[in-house]
Amino acid sequence: MTGDRRLVAWGDELIKLHDGFRRDLAALRAGLRGPGGGELRTHCLAFCDALHAHHEGEDATLFPHLAAEHPDLAEVLRRLGAEHRVVARLLERVRRLLDEEGAGEGVADEVERLTRELEAHLDYEEEHLVPVLNRMTALPDGV
Repeated sequence: MTGDRRLVAWGDELIKLHDGFRRDLAALRAGLRGPGGGELRTHCLAFCDALHAHHEGEDATLFPHLAAEHPDLAEVLRRLGAEHRVVARLLERVRRLLDEEGAGEGVADEVERLTRELEAHLDYEEEHLVPVLNRMTALPDGV
């Protein structure tokens, strides 16, 4: 293997991670349409926690690194950070609704809103960051 050939294309790895979030969200939405109760709540909370941790890692480590290395991404990174805050508020709303008795319809509505926001966010992030990430040979610690 030559020295300039990467073993990992980080942008492609981001897409794989995002695709996992998309699958989990689709499964969650399907679960909202059927019986599930506690299992649905557990699945939803696990999804919310994993997505929140992913966004925290991007905000704390990846985005500052990219901002320093690629000043031309400043507006993209600002938008992505703002979208993370919108998604975080929606995730918190879903968590609160899951704790309320009889909030099933409200949870479904919020998950649909989360789906629209998150899918648009993931698409935008992939469009703008995957090419940059695929040129990187290593990610900063903490990502």
